[in-house]
Amino acid sequence: METLAPPRRLPLTRAQVRLLVDGGLVVPGTSEYIHGDLLEKMPQNPRHVHATKRVRRALEAAFGWEYIGSQAPIRVSEDSDPEPDCFVLSRPTESFIETPPATDCLLVVEVSDATLEWDKTEKLRLYAQAGIAEYWIVDVANRRLRVHQHPQAEEYLHVRTWTELESVAPLARPDTQIPIRELLP
Repeated sequence: METLAPPRRLPLTRAQVRLLVDGGLVVPGTSEYIHGDLLEKMPQNPRHVHATKRVRRALEAAFGWEYIGSQAPIRVSEDSDPEPDCFVLSRPTESFIETPPATDCLLVVEVSDATLEWDKTEKLRLYAQAGIAEYWIVDVANRRLRVHQHPQAEEYLHVRTWTELESVAPLARPDTQIPIRELLP
């Protein structure tokens, strides 16, 4: 009996993904470009949508609306443009004609309801490797915030979990306290 080889993976380039989106073959916001693959994103449930709005509102209050991006790609490597739920840029979003690079991201936030393991592993590694100084995971189901700071290689040196009864100060705004309960639906 003949053994068949597994199907060959055909990784995409950033330019190919752009052509697929521009040609209407891929709907923006339905997939993420990770490690050369176009990965389908899970549909957002109401708790995720509500939490994302709350995170964006809190970050806008802390940093100013013009510095906040939401559910849009950031360039973390040659083969990965993840789409975090929210992110804070070092310059106003309007100053970026192309996808903002990780070097301009002060803080990246993922809202996790059904994607907690992915966000704690794959997304964390991507953001740490890209040198993003601070990464937050809003854990909706457990009503807490996981804060990752000071990237080194594929991990963060400082990790702390905050409860909904506490407040957190972003590294880029140490004088600002954001109550965790304001981030949760």
